[in-house]
Amino acid sequence: MNTSTLHRSSFGRIYLLTVEGFFSSLRPLLIFHAIMAVAFFGFPFLTLFLTKGFNIQDAFIELADVYGSGGVIGPYLFGTIIYILIWINKCVHKPSPGAYTQIPASAGEKMISIALLSLGYYLISLLSTLIISGIFGIFVPGGFSNVLEWALPIQFFYGKLYLKDLAALLSLGLQLPLLAALCMIHFRKAIFGLCAAAFVEFSGFLIFLTVVLNYEEEIYHYTVEYPLTDGDYAWIILISFGLIDLFLTWAIYHRLKTIQIK
Repeated sequence: MNTSTLHRSSFGRIYLLTVEGFFSSLRPLLIFHAIMAVAFFGFPFLTLFLTKGFNIQDAFIELADVYGSGGVIGPYLFGTIIYILIWINKCVHKPSPGAYTQIPASAGEKMISIALLSLGYYLISLLSTLIISGIFGIFVPGGFSNVLEWALPIQFFYGKLYLKDLAALLSLGLQLPLLAALCMIHFRKAIFGLCAAAFVEFSGFLIFLTVVLNYEEEIYHYTVEYPLTDGDYAWIILISFGLIDLFLTWAIYHRLKTIQIK
């Protein structure tokens, strides 16, 4: 395929970055998912199989009960986030040439490509959880009707949260991966980036807790005089953490532009 025309447009460069980045990292991602499957499901199943009198079905039933509703997605989602962060660190700082060092794209184009790849990795993580839950369904009586419940915490969200509540949870959940991504870009060693993100997050929590404790009485009187609804809290979280997410996104773009990945 002649890619010379794709290099001339922004969408073409984003496409090239995304495709080359995906296929160059797909194999290690699948290996990583296989390792997680063995660690989080294979070893627990083997332990239950040995302690349940070598009964495969009883072991699967017990393992399915352990992960309950939506428990399968947790380990895969957490592991995928760690993988993405280390992958970002390698893309920015690795000495050997790669798609993100060979294709002359702007910092914004690389950010979009990284976001698309991260979304693709999350979808692969979701597929892995569905496969694991489907295996549960094979061995657990009537289990196929519970595959989605094992894979995703749908019972927690169904009928309880409005759009603004989901947006508030999304803005709250995004700030830590964005902060970690910024630290991964800033530091050459991935472990330093993770430690820096943990330090900043912990320091921010301590500062917030200190402010709340110092103004505890004033906050209490204000909430009594002006009671807030769940919707008000959702708007507060959405606006506050949305602004933090925007700042972190700008900081990532500025950092990519500063180090001039070529």
